[in-house]
Amino acid sequence: MHCRSFWPVSWPCFLLHRETSKIVVMSNHWILPGNPIFPARTLEETQYFLAELEACTTQEELAKVVIRYVEPFGATNVLVGTMPQIGATKRQQIGHILINAWPNDWSARYFSQNYVFKDPTITLVREGLESFFWNEDEVVGLRSGMRVMGEAKEFGLAEGFTMTLPSLGPEHVGFSIAGERLELSPENKKNLALVANFAVYRALRIRHTQQNSSVLKLTAREREVLQLAAEGWKERQIASRLGITDHAIDKYMRSCREKLGSRNTNHAIALALRKGLIS
Repeated sequence: MHCRSFWPVSWPCFLLHRETSKIVVMSNHWILPGNPIFPARTLEETQYFLAELEACTTQEELAKVVIRYVEPFGATNVLVGTMPQIGATKRQQIGHILINAWPNDWSARYFSQNYVFKDPTITLVREGLESFFWNEDEVVGLRSGMRVMGEAKEFGLAEGFTMTLPSLGPEHVGFSIAGERLELSPENKKNLALVANFAVYRALRIRHTQQNSSVLKLTAREREVLQLAAEGWKERQIASRLGITDHAIDKYMRSCREKLGSRNTNHAIALALRKGLIS
């Protein structure tokens, strides 16, 4: 067993069994009606999941591993992201997401209603509250968030738990898990913190790698055109501002879509925001 440090010394250092990673088979539990028993995650199991996270190369792979880790706690969804600035557009808000396994319909409503600036969990992460369940006084006491949290229940996010984590930059990262009913012991919360910190680190590294590879693909003019499109400019307006033809703008946008592997312009903008190519 050896220790590898992946981030500043103030972050946890993880111990990984490289040669003998083993999955611990949890014992069977009798589950009584109305009183579910959620099994604990042992430290050895947690180390196994850390090794799995290290092997991930995409955000989608990270989300699948984290979901499998938190399922015994009753969680069915996870969302991880840095905090957007006040006044950020919908596209910019989406660009702050690092790991996304949230209900699609809820995400659509959440961003269309601009709930990010009313969400009490976002407020508390900004303030640096270390961790909290969504039913604690700090959350329910914020009136602005009552509607947000109430609507979240309609999408299977009845109970949740959020941690505030450091990032490689000045902003905090919010790590949230949710489901119909959560059960987290102090030991499980401690082990979850290890997984959460490492998942955030891997997500940031994956984004950095993608950003570097994409920067080499997009030209300065393509990034400029995509930035203006993200700010709401129409193609004809962009052409007028840059002093080039509509046909040239169409060509730049088509090139951006192809290089980013996107379905349409909105998807290209979302991917560019997520990769940090535009702001």
